Amino acid sequence: MIKNMKKSIVQGIAIVLFLVLCFFLFLLLNEKERTLSFLSNQDELFLVKQKETITPYIAIGLNSIRITIADTETERSLGLSGTSSLPKRHGKWFVFNTPGKYGFWMKDMNYPIDIVWVRDDMIVSSVEENVLPESFPEVVYPKENIRFVLEINAFEARELGITTGTLLTLKK
Repeated sequence: MIKNMKKSIVQGIAIVLFLVLCFFLFLLLNEKERTLSFLSNQDELFLVKQKETITPYIAIGLNSIRITIADTETERSLGLSGTSSLPKRHGKWFVFNTPGKYGFWMKDMNYPIDIVWVRDDMIVSSVEENVLPESFPEVVYPKENIRFVLEINAFEARELGITTGTLLTLKK
């Protein structure tokens, strides 16, 4: 009798633990904001939050680049400045409200990048390869009006086959 009671109590505790675990998994999978990364800027940490649960990415044929989106003036002006590195196949996707010739510089950058200029129709206009941090305060401009800019690690555009005329697809 006592043996059966102990067994029932252990089973009840196991069921409760299982339900609690399921509840926390449910919360984790359905969170409204997802922390993507910490950016270090002048010895301060800034928590960057993504507005969506799923990390968006840019598809280039069978390849992809995970992105964080800069679609406000503040996010665009910060860009990748102050970050110590960028993981392989990750980038920053800049979104402008209207097409234009927007200038980019390497202020507070710690590593070289490729700057991919993208037209409103998601076709690559041109690529600035291996833009060095030492190039600051020089400002780099696209050759034609663009609506989007993709910043990725230096030479990654070449590795992924991103050239003038390449079609990029934004996936969310």
